[in-house]
Amino acid sequence: MIPYSSIGEIATTLLQYLAVIGVVALGCLPSLTVSNFRARLDSWPTDRFPLNYLLLVGVIALGQGVAIVAGWQVLQIGSTQTDPQFRAFRLIAVLVAYPIAVLGLGIVGVRLYCWRRSMEQWLTLRTIAGLGAAAGMYIVTLVGAAIVLFITALFFALPT
Repeated sequence: MIPYSSIGEIATTLLQYLAVIGVVALGCLPSLTVSNFRARLDSWPTDRFPLNYLLLVGVIALGQGVAIVAGWQVLQIGSTQTDPQFRAFRLIAVLVAYPIAVLGLGIVGVRLYCWRRSMEQWLTLRTIAGLGAAAGMYIVTLVGAAIVLFITALFFALPT
């Protein structure tokens, strides 16, 4: 039998994951306004748009999580006993760099894929500009969520 305290910890962890996925889903919504991207998302990898959108959000949320954890270790964002300084600007840099890197790698990948298969380039300059604007809105959403999380954590950490 699982102790009651463990169930609460599991539920809290699941709620945290759902909150992260919800923020990422909210951040990905502007990309659906780009017609060429939406048309591709309607038919790939499955024929069901809601499932495709959930897969997109899941992959982006997983990548964002990996980027934050890797950045936390490599850039030494968090505080330690020997170095108590929290480096918020490095965390913001990771939050901003991830969508830009995904956009850049996605553009290069799609261009190379279409070129290798002698397919029509569906990724026009207008589509790239739309996805760039969507990436900017994604960055604003993530930074806003990080600020809200920081303020919430600050109020919970203060003594009562």
